[in-house]
Amino acid sequence: MSVRHTLIVLDGLFEDLDIESRVAAEKDWAIARWDGSDAMLRSAEAVVHVRTKVDRAKLEMMPACRVVGRFGTGLDSVDQDAARECGIHVVGVRDYCIPELTSHTLALAFALDRRVDAVRRGRLSADASWQEMAAKQPMSGRTTATVIGFGSIGSAVTRALIAVGITVRVVTAHGAEAARRAGATPTALDEALGGAGFIFLHAALDVKSAGMIDAGRLAHITPGAILVNTARIGLIDENAVAAALDDGRISGLGLDAMIAPESPLRAFLRDERMLLTPHVGWYSARSAAELRRRTVQETIDAFHDIKGTKLEVGEAK
Repeated sequence: MSVRHTLIVLDGLFEDLDIESRVAAEKDWAIARWDGSDAMLRSAEAVVHVRTKVDRAKLEMMPACRVVGRFGTGLDSVDQDAARECGIHVVGVRDYCIPELTSHTLALAFALDRRVDAVRRGRLSADASWQEMAAKQPMSGRTTATVIGFGSIGSAVTRALIAVGITVRVVTAHGAEAARRAGATPTALDEALGGAGFIFLHAALDVKSAGMIDAGRLAHITPGAILVNTARIGLIDENAVAAALDDGRISGLGLDAMIAPESPLRAFLRDERMLLTPHVGWYSARSAAELRRRTVQETIDAFHDIKGTKLEVGEAK
């Protein structure tokens, strides 16, 4: 069977393209890494990426392109408005890392709540009695949580919290009934922030949600709450969150993100009140293979759906 199309990889997750090439071949496509040239972009019918910023300039440089796929769930790396105007469909992959990211999220939250890092850093001896630990590092026994966003990860985190006896309020635009069925209470954002021992961010990053946890919103939270963000760092105002951590408005911050050199949060890298992991919450060997496979599969499928008029150009998948 002859190869009719080539999928261009702008940048990938790993050095090899073994999984991607195998999936493409099964669909009668070839895989090629972008060589950095404009000529290669101009001829591209479909591309995939993970970190490359696919802005208007890059999209307009690809007149033959019909689909942009991303190795991941979030699509904030692509200029969505420009993609629609250029007639380009944008594809992300959902539900590939639910066990991994859910357990990672809870690990950050509970480690902060139980002061695990205090022992690791030698602030408490490993053989300290519970009385000594309680005296030096009081544990409040948090039993309430707010989950912002009720997609695949937010809903999984919600169910896990309820399973261990935590009362959960959920902030969601479209999943109120599903939240109720899970045993949570749908609540407006500002109201949900008050009284929560834990606050979990699982919203998509877009123009409306960017910087949603700012100084104004932090004023609504109960002092001493733990904030965990394993979604996108852009959901928080880093200056406001750093100030809240510094003055005790929040007692713990869990982040799964790469933070910029100039971020004020870098002041807390050695502080036991912040646990930072470098955007690895999604990862396992299983989830990485699944992501690589499905990104190629769904990008190529979307291309053929458009060609077969099953999808309108720009329609979300």
